[in-house]
Amino acid sequence: MMSSMYSGISGLNACTQRMAVIGDNIANVNTTGYKSSELSFENLINQSVGGFTGQEVGSGVLTGDLRYDWQQGTIQRTSSSYDMAIAGNGFFMVSDGNKTYYTRDGEFKFDSSGNLQTSDGMAVQGVNLLINTPVPSSPVPTEAVVIDMTTYQDILVDDNGVYSAYNKTSGLREDLFQIAICDTTDSSVMAKSNGNLYIKTTEGDMDPIDVPGTTTGFAVETSSLEMSNVDIAKEFVNMITAQRAFSANSKVITTSDEILQELVNIKR
Repeated sequence: MMSSMYSGISGLNACTQRMAVIGDNIANVNTTGYKSSELSFENLINQSVGGFTGQEVGSGVLTGDLRYDWQQGTIQRTSSSYDMAIAGNGFFMVSDGNKTYYTRDGEFKFDSSGNLQTSDGMAVQGVNLLINTPVPSSPVPTEAVVIDMTTYQDILVDDNGVYSAYNKTSGLREDLFQIAICDTTDSSVMAKSNGNLYIKTTEGDMDPIDVPGTTTGFAVETSSLEMSNVDIAKEFVNMITAQRAFSANSKVITTSDEILQELVNIKR
């Protein structure tokens, strides 16, 4: 009886954690660039019937890996010419001055000093075209996108993520920066952080780092943002399933308790 109660308790814990993941997905259904999560489960074995291998009895459930769904979200047009969405794989690189983060959220803007920033004020990384022309294929040197507003005006960005502006002195439009995009062959090294950001869980550079419109296949869409890839219908189905499983595990605990009570009454 105690074993069945422990199994039921482990089931309640697993259902609670699954509901937390489902709730997080539903809460972020409108979050730009959000990737939905899914929790996996593993069975727990700790005893055998009669001591024979191959005749084990389960003792409940354990939570396994939390996996991200990297499927492309819907790309939606916006009114800001500096917004940018990645079409396909890859991440934008942003920095807080100390550490590099990765994101699919391309809601960018220039401040009054010409710094390209995220909505949270992080510096967006790109390739300086005044120094690197043409852009080298490997390695790609990156730095914060900063345009000197005392020298340039009227900043535009094209479909390859190239930022250009008019030189106030020459009166000519010059290509100044190009957005940098990186990717990894092992998505399991990416972990979610606050503010639509990802961090690496292992050391080493992201590979490759390049710019849109090259042979690597990276592409961007300007005046656009990638929406969340949460399937709300699927999440509601998962929520109902988790609720029913929680109720069933509660019943296991209640029934086991009643049987134990009957055993106590027999002794009396």
